Parts: sequence; C-alpha cells; structure tokens
Amino acid sequence: MAELKNITGALLIDASAAFLNGAGLGTGEDKNKVIPKTFREKVNNRVEEVPYVSAQSWRRWLRDTTNEENGWNPSELRAIGKSEGKESTNKIATELNPIDFPEDDLFGYMKSGAKGEESIQRTSPFKSSILKGIRNMRTLNNDEAFVHLKEGTPLPYSTRFYSTHLEGFFNLEYYRLGVYENLGSHQELSKELVEQHQDKFEISDLNGSKFKRYKLKDAQKIRNKNASGLLKGLAFLRGGAKQSAFGSDVSPKVLILAGMESANPVFNNIFIGTGEKPALNIEVVKQIASDYSSKLATPVYIGIRAGYLQNEEDVKALGESFVIDSPIGIVNNFTEKYLK
Repeated sequence: MAELKNITGALLIDASAAFLNGAGLGTGEDKNKVIPKTFREKVNNRVEEVPYVSAQSWRRWLRDTTNEENGWNPSELRAIGKSEGKESTNKIATELNPIDFPEDDLFGYMKSGAKGEESIQRTSPFKSSILKGIRNMRTLNNDEAFVHLKEGTPLPYSTRFYSTHLEGFFNLEYYRLGVYENLGSHQELSKELVEQHQDKFEISDLNGSKFKRYKLKDAQKIRNKNASGLLKGLAFLRGGAKQSAFGSDVSPKVLILAGMESANPVFNNIFIGTGEKPALNIEVVKQIASDYSSKLATPVYIGIRAGYLQNEEDVKALGESFVIDSPIGIVNNFTEKYLK
C-alpha cells in the first residue's frame, strides 16, 4: 500500500435557511439589505447566483474549533507594523511559531520583513476550497424586518439568506508537519526560533550546505497529534455569521477522508442535488478509488449523518475499499488506526 503523506477529503454542510458569510450591504435600491457572499455560475444556459463561504472564513472556523477542541493555545493575529506617519496597521502576523503553536504548524504564516529585516513564510500544509452550494439545491430569499422605535415610524431593513447544502474539499500535507525548511529568501523558521529550540531538531543540509531542513526529533508524534487534532476540529466544526438570527449547525453532515501518497484533492464535485435530499455520486467516488488505488494509503472513509443523504443505503453498501460510519465515527476510526 502507498505511503501516507497526505490526508485528503471533502465535506458537506447543511445550510438550510442560513447566512454564514456576509458580503456587506447591497447597492442602489438594496442599500439597506445585508447580503451574503455569492458568485455567478452558468447552469443549463442560464446564469445562477451561487451562495458560498470563502475559504478564509471557514478556515477561521476550523482554526478556532481545532484550538478549542484540543485545548491548544491560539496563535493570535496581531499588528506588527504601521503605515509611515500614520496609526493604521499595515502588517499583521501570528506567533510565527510552529513548535509551540500547532495552529501555525497546520495553517502556516507569513511575515514580510522591512528592509534589512528577516522575512518568514510557511505556506499552509492545509489546503482548502471555498464551500459552495450544490447544483439544483440552492435558493436565495429575503427576510424583511423592522426596528420598532419608541417614537417615530418603524425603520425597515432586510437580510438576504439562502437554503442550500455547501460542499468543499481539502488536502492536508501530513508529511510537512514537524518539518521546516530555510531556503535562502524562503525561511520557515526565524533565526531566533532556531536558536531557542536548537536541541529539538535534527538538522540536515539541502543543496549542499546552502539551505537547511529542521525536523523535530519527535516529528512523527507531533505530526500525528496535530493531524488528529485538525480532524477532530473538522468533525466538530462550528462558526458562521448571524448565528443569533439564522442559527446553523455547520458540523459536516458528510465527511470523507483518505490517506494518500500524492497531494491530489480528488474528492471534489461529488454531490448531486436532483432529489429531495442531497446524494453522494457513488459512481464517481468508486472511480476515484479505482483510479487512485496505487496512491491510496488507507481505505476511503465516508461519514454520514443518519437520514441526511438521499442514497444512504447505497453508500452503506459500498465494498471493502470503504469504511462507512458517522462523521465523528470515521474521524475516531481513522485517528486510532493511522495517527497513533
């Protein structure tokens, strides 16, 4: 079987009567209307408005949930620079410390140094798409309301919200956790951090002795801890805008995981919206498992909330290359088998 270097997957969120990511106020006649993020897509020769949640937004949900579920200290964003002659912030950064903050190890960071200063950048090992409404199951509606005043006429306002099922996909570069490279202008660790944690690294040369790779001595343990913590955050995902008025449970109702040798986020566009409920495109999933059989390091784990999918029984009937359970169940199973 292939070596486990990546953990790839997909999720589907029930966003019935939801407003999870705002785009501000409308324009023109709709300037008093709060609107969600949407984009336009051509479907059957007509343009449709598609609700979505930005990757930045749901990644923030995931960062916060993962920190909370695992009791990790968050790597807080803070101002590190101001515009010349002004008080406005022009640079921000997290702790830039993947040794003490798992969040930085998983999601990366960047600090652009001023002239003569050190620049630090770690591209995120966790890659993700936006969450977008699946075809044939997305509608947008307006909630008309009033603020009633003690004196004067009521003030009208409206909110645009949607009913859909939001799908997304992701890939975690598992092999990179606990491993950091300083490559000339591309430095993942600051000089200060290297000196502070010198005794924790196995250091190897890259490109002769010009560049360095810093691997934590207990990298495998750290890798498993951080990866399993991220998967727990995915299973219990929570967040979203306007929860007081349009409360939504954003924990995945379908969650798919597979360990892979390659970094292909293969489980994309795999949900169908032609029935009363969403369905998993089983033929596509079977084809993916077959085509990538030489790259799969684990079975394909499919977690579904009971009663959520139109073709739940067909999913449960999938063969031995698949493990079927609830979303939380597959995370527990996957973690116990591959991340211990």
